Amino acid sequence: MKAAELSQRLRGAARGDTMLSLLDQVIVSGTRFATTVMVGRFGSESELGYYSLAFSVFVLLVGFQESLISIPYTVFVKRLSPDDQCKYGASSLGQAIGLNLIAMLVLLIACVLLQVTSGATGMIGLLWLLVALLPFLMLREFARRMAFAQLHVPTAMALDLAVSVLQLGGLAALALADQMTAGAAFLVSGIAAGLAGLIWLILVRSGFDWDRARFRSDWIRNVRFGKWVTGAQMTSVLQTYFAHWLLAAVIDERATGIYAACMTVVMLSNPFILGMSNVLSPKAAHAFAAGGAAAAASLVWRFTAVMLSILSVFAVLVGVFGNAIVVWIFDQQYGGHGIAILVLASGTIALGAGYSLASGLRAINRPAANFWAGIWGLAVTVVISSALVHRASILGTSLGLVGGFYVTAVYRLVAFRAAIAEMCRGEDPEGASASST
Repeated sequence: MKAAELSQRLRGAARGDTMLSLLDQVIVSGTRFATTVMVGRFGSESELGYYSLAFSVFVLLVGFQESLISIPYTVFVKRLSPDDQCKYGASSLGQAIGLNLIAMLVLLIACVLLQVTSGATGMIGLLWLLVALLPFLMLREFARRMAFAQLHVPTAMALDLAVSVLQLGGLAALALADQMTAGAAFLVSGIAAGLAGLIWLILVRSGFDWDRARFRSDWIRNVRFGKWVTGAQMTSVLQTYFAHWLLAAVIDERATGIYAACMTVVMLSNPFILGMSNVLSPKAAHAFAAGGAAAAASLVWRFTAVMLSILSVFAVLVGVFGNAIVVWIFDQQYGGHGIAILVLASGTIALGAGYSLASGLRAINRPAANFWAGIWGLAVTVVISSALVHRASILGTSLGLVGGFYVTAVYRLVAFRAAIAEMCRGEDPEGASASST
C-alpha cells in the first residue's frame, strides 16, 4: 500500500478515535484537576503541597511501568499475529506485576530510611499510604494503556469514567465531612482505581494467553527498547516536578502548594495534549509498520500542527486570565502570581509539540533521541530554577521549567527531521525493525 493511500485511511480512522481519546482525557485530567482543587480549597496550601509531592512520587514510579512495559507494548503489539498478541499481553501483565512488587519494595525501604532520618512526618505518612495503594493505582494505569495500545478507546473511557465517578464521589463526601487531607484524597483515589482495575481484569482475562516460555524474550525486547524510553520518562518527570521539591526544600510546602495551584490551571491543556498523544502513539507505530517513515512522518506533522495552533490560543487566554482563574478556583491566598502563570502557559506550546515529536521518535524506533532531549531539558530546568529560586521564588522555577520544555522540543524536532530524511533516502542503518540500543 502506498504511503499516500495509507495516510488517507489512517486519517479517516483516526478522527473517531481522536475525539473519543480527547473525551477520555477530559475525564482523566478533569478528575485530577478536581482532586487538586478539592485538596487545595477544602484542605490548605500545605496539604496541597504534600499532595503534589506524593503525586510526583507516584508519577515517577508509574513512569517505569509505562516505559518498560506499556510503551513497548504499544509499539510492538500490532506487528504480531493475533495469537502472539494474546501471549504478549499476558507476558506484559506478568511483567507489570513483577515491576510493581519491586516498586513497592523500593518505596518501603525509602519510607523506613526517611522515618529514621527525617522529621517530615506528614510526607512520610503519605508515602507509607502510597506503598499500600500502589498495586491498585498501577493496575488502573496498565489497563488504560493496554486499551489505548489496542485502539480500544471506548474500553479506556469506560474504565476512566468509573474511576472518576467513584473518586469524585468519595472526595465530595470528605469535603462535606470537613475531613479533606492529602492522605484521605490518596486513599479515595486508590480505592477507586483498585475497584475499576479489578473489574477490568475480570472482564478481559480471556484475552490473555499465558506462555511462560516467551516471558524472558518479551522482557528482553521490552528492556532493549524501553531503556531509552525509561530514561526519557524519568527526565520528563524530574523536570516537571523539580520545582515542587525545590520550593519545598528552599522555601516551604506552602510555596509548593501555591505553585501546584498555578500549574493546575495551566495544565487544563492536559486533556488536549495527552488525548492527542494517546491516539498518535499507536497510530504512528502502525503507520510506520505498514507504510514506513513517510507515512509515520505525515501523521506526526499533522498532529503537531494541530497541537501548535490550539495551544497557542490556549497560552494567550491563560496568560491573560490565569491569575483570576486561580483565585476563583482555589481562593485569594493562592493569587498574585500572574506573571508566573503567563510563563507557564507559554510552556504548553513546547510541551505539546514535544509530546507529538516524542511519539514520532518512538514509532520510528529512535527512543534514544527522546532520552537525550530530556537530559538537555532537565539540565536547563535545574540550572535556571536553582539560580532563580531564592530571588524569584515561584516565577524563577517557572522560568526554569519552561526553558527546559523549549530545549527538549527543539532537540526532538531536529532529531525527528534528521531521522525521517535518513530513512526516506534509504540510509537508515537500523531498518524498520530495529531500535536504537
